[in-house]
Amino acid sequence: MVWKLSVVRCLWHPKLNQIMVGTGNGLAKVYYDPIKSQRGAKLCVVKTKRKERQAGTLTQDYIITPHALPMFREPRQRSTRKQLEKDRLDPMKSHKPEPPVAGPGRGGRVGTHGGTLSSYIVKNIALDKTDDSNPREAILRHAKEAEENPYWVAPAYSK
Repeated sequence: MVWKLSVVRCLWHPKLNQIMVGTGNGLAKVYYDPIKSQRGAKLCVVKTKRKERQAGTLTQDYIITPHALPMFREPRQRSTRKQLEKDRLDPMKSHKPEPPVAGPGRGGRVGTHGGTLSSYIVKNIALDKTDDSNPREAILRHAKEAEENPYWVAPAYSK
């Protein structure tokens, strides 16, 4: 059966003495002379398929002896319910986690308020509780102090 395909790209390599062709259906074909061509596609053609090694798989079967010592016995699978009951009796597996710390901190653990420097700054410095909704009152609140200590205003107007 002859396929009628369009050639998209064709290239002749002078050292290899082979022609590479890209076709319209996405195939790439290489044409070569077995006597005159060197390397290239010939390297792939001469390779023979490797023989698969017959790996002798050895399966390890268990030898079960009826009077084996208890330390060599395999543990039996328990039901999920029995395993949960046994885990409940184990103090390490049924340990209740400690509740989160409320307040300034207890038992060597830092609390949420006042335990770190940033929380201290937010609590005491950054939260200004004065209401500056009226700007005129806010300025007049500092007027008496400005008259007594004219350090910031008076030097600017004195010259």
